[in-house]
Amino acid sequence: MKRFLASLRPETSALNTEEKIQLATRLIASGYGEQKSVALALLEKTPDHFTPERFDQLEQLVGGLHGWSKIDGVTNLFLPSILETHEREMIDLLGDWNTHEDRWLRRASVVIFTRKVAKSGLFKDIALRHCNNLINDGEHLVQTGVGWCLRDLMRWHKEEILPYVIDLRRMGVSSKITLYALRDIKGEERKAVLQHNAQSA
Repeated sequence: MKRFLASLRPETSALNTEEKIQLATRLIASGYGEQKSVALALLEKTPDHFTPERFDQLEQLVGGLHGWSKIDGVTNLFLPSILETHEREMIDLLGDWNTHEDRWLRRASVVIFTRKVAKSGLFKDIALRHCNNLINDGEHLVQTGVGWCLRDLMRWHKEEILPYVIDLRRMGVSSKITLYALRDIKGEERKAVLQHNAQSA
């Protein structure tokens, strides 16, 4: 796919922003994963297009991706730039996604706070609130998104996040969330943490 995308670069570079958005929209609507990958490569070049007045269009595009790899791609390579530029409005949009009926938008509402965004610490409280809203979500891929968000937050804010994850275990929250969150905790510390569960609370 990387080689294929590289082969398209001369043609896609010649497109203006509107043309890139139009083509990305058509590719996402096709329903084919490979075409959605091309759409993501196009969208990566257009974050400045998505001002708050175009957030309806943004939600339609993200909601059409359907698939954990595509959602994780757009939250890593595209949405953080919009969050940085339009922080208040983007936080409001992510709050809507956090309770949305679409599982992919719910996943996006927490996965955006992984990686560099988690490291920055700028949105830690919002990320925790979004995770907490989804701890009882029934969708597997939403649960793993929550776990991933907590794991990445813990890398940089362990003193706050680890006690929270322990509390989740005591509450009997799905192990899909807590075990994912604890992936970086090793050895005796991990054994001690895993002793905390609903039965021992």
